[in-house]
Amino acid sequence: MIKHLFVLFAFLYSPCFSAQEISVLKYSNKPIHARGIAVKGNYLFLGNNNGEVIRYTLKNGRSKSLNPKDTFPEIRDLALHKNTIYAMQSADYSIILKLRRHGRSMKRIHLGTMKLNPQLFLDGMAIENKEVFVMGDPVGNEFSLFHSSDLKHWEKITHALPSFDGEAGFAASGSTVQISNGVYYFVSGGEKSRFFMSKDKGQTWIQSELPFKKSNASGAFSLAMKDTNNGIVVGGDYLAPNSRENICFITKDGGITWNASTSGPFGYRSCVYYTDGVYYSCGTNGIDYSKDDGTTWVQLSNENCFSICSDKEYVYASSTNGRIIRISKVGI
Repeated sequence: MIKHLFVLFAFLYSPCFSAQEISVLKYSNKPIHARGIAVKGNYLFLGNNNGEVIRYTLKNGRSKSLNPKDTFPEIRDLALHKNTIYAMQSADYSIILKLRRHGRSMKRIHLGTMKLNPQLFLDGMAIENKEVFVMGDPVGNEFSLFHSSDLKHWEKITHALPSFDGEAGFAASGSTVQISNGVYYFVSGGEKSRFFMSKDKGQTWIQSELPFKKSNASGAFSLAMKDTNNGIVVGGDYLAPNSRENICFITKDGGITWNASTSGPFGYRSCVYYTDGVYYSCGTNGIDYSKDDGTTWVQLSNENCFSICSDKEYVYASSTNGRIIRISKVGI
């Protein structure tokens, strides 16, 4: 049994931190971290940098590797549908692994005609009901976009969506993509950073430029649309993790225009997540939250974290060395 390491931080001595209950859950003794994280019922699922997918039981702290041979490329995103886990690999010949929740079977899903292309590098994946949208770096100056409407037939979106030189996606948390009420969203970064939205499964796109710093280490790393009009993108420069300049932008008109936070997160952020009226973000130097739609942010922790998910009571952020930071939800 892998035991819980509980730590309670009151943080009342410092105005920088919010007073929330925080505990550290240890899911592996290996020096690994997860960029893919998802929760369902009593289980957390973690897709790790050693290619391992781990199921962690919240009730008793036990972990089980669902592909224990550790022979797969790095997992950068996870998505759940009923009792099935979809784990996205980001490496040469990127594929998606389909695993059962209890680890009894595994299947490799190759994406359309791109299945033998060694240049395909996947950045993010989203599932809503049986609708799937997958985004990858450009190949031949066009974004690599795929979808499925039944979780059986995976196809390349054939409508060409050109990219700029030096523009790509960041596979930092799998949250460069989102599906909400059938609408596809994704963001790009690098020498050009943009927001994209499609209401017809990728046949046409509405796009706008995001005002991030332009460099191969900068741009939009994550997206969270609260509804069709309101959303947030976060990112920054991962080589300057403590900089608070140009790291969070807000839209109130469905992504047409974007404005900077009045007081943004406390550094570069790889993930932004929305639940129960609150936005959470995380990155190299900590976790923050916003109760005013991203206008101002409060720091929760200074732990290095990668990605976020939540259930009814808690927010979970994947961290270093096989750890999960569990935080009681703000306002609950």
